[in-house]
Amino acid sequence: MKNVTLVFCLVMAAIGHAESTTTYRDGSGRVISTTVVDRNGKTTYRDGQGRIQGSQTTDRNGKTTYRDAIGRVQGSQVTDSRGKTTYRDASGRVQGTVTTDSNGKTTYRDGMGRVQGSQTTDRSGKTTYRDALGRVQGTQTTDSRGKTTYRDASGRVQGTATMDSNGKTTYRDGMGRIQGTQTTDRNGKTTYRDAQGRVIWTKTVK
Repeated sequence: MKNVTLVFCLVMAAIGHAESTTTYRDGSGRVISTTVVDRNGKTTYRDGQGRIQGSQTTDRNGKTTYRDAIGRVQGSQVTDSRGKTTYRDASGRVQGTVTTDSNGKTTYRDGMGRVQGSQTTDRSGKTTYRDALGRVQGTQTTDSRGKTTYRDASGRVQGTATMDSNGKTTYRDGMGRIQGTQTTDRNGKTTYRDAQGRVIWTKTVK
């Protein structure tokens, strides 16, 4: 599942707009990486020195292909008409799949089709995560005030995320201690700070 995890990370990192550049900086303002999406939808990842680290493209059939710094295919992802997403390695071998049934249950399988885990969300909005044997591993709930609470298998709070009226999100551990915050200003600049309020990194999109 290592390759599947890599693909998920790449997908999350690539979120952006057409013809946009997302720049990540550390606490001192130095560029640590950029993500560029061109008019054709190709996403290119570069390090702080502007060197290409990888890229991804999506064809007309919805197949996304991931390449390394020199353009070699590292893997691909495609979702069929039934909503099944299949992840393959560079040689085309299936590394994992993600399916969601009519009841909204999402199931994760490895390349052999064996269940690795699942998640379900009930009518109240509570999401439950289970392992390959169906045992609860944790839950996530969001109350009417927008506070999201994460609990382990025994129901103990492991952390929370709360957004205030100004859009500031505060992350706390299971004891309620602040672990960090996230804010986005009017220009769309997102700033992440640690428990002491020091800037860890920022993200801007142009």
